[in-house]
Amino acid sequence: MNRYTQRPVRFLEVFQQDDWQIKIYLMSTKDISVDEQTIQLAKSQLPTWLLNANNYPLETYNIATLIFHQGKEGCFAIINWWIDENMMQNHVYLATNEHPTEFVIYSDKGIITCVWEMAVLWYERNMWIKYVLKRPKKPDFKMYLNKHLNSFV
Repeated sequence: MNRYTQRPVRFLEVFQQDDWQIKIYLMSTKDISVDEQTIQLAKSQLPTWLLNANNYPLETYNIATLIFHQGKEGCFAIINWWIDENMMQNHVYLATNEHPTEFVIYSDKGIITCVWEMAVLWYERNMWIKYVLKRPKKPDFKMYLNKHLNSFV
C-alpha cells in the first residue's frame, strides 16, 4: 500500500459529441499529462459509450463528465452522467500500458472509481445541486457546464 499523495486535476474542455456536452478532466499519478492520442481514442469511442444512457428508461440531460486518469495500470476513462434528476450513471474504461490503443470496459464487475476521481465527482455533485437541483423550474445547465475543477485532490 502506498501513502496517499495529492494529484493534480485539470479541466480540459467541454467537448461536443452529437447532442451531448461532455466536461473533460485530466489527472495523473505524477502530473496532468495524458497522451493526446489516448484522448482522441476515447473521444472516438464516445458514440458507443453514450449508448449506455439508454440502459434505463430514465431522463438524461445529455451532459456528461469524462475523467482521464493516467495511473500505474494505464489510462482510465471514467464517464458518467446524471439521470432521473439526481442519480449518476458511471462507466469505467481502461487502456492498459500493454494495450494503450484499446479501451476496454473495467466497471462491468462493479468497480466505480478511486479516491482521486471521487473528488471530481464530488465537485460535479455540488455544482449539479447548486445550478440544477436547487432550480427545478429553471435549471441553469449552461452555468453548470461553465464551472470546472482545477486543483490538487
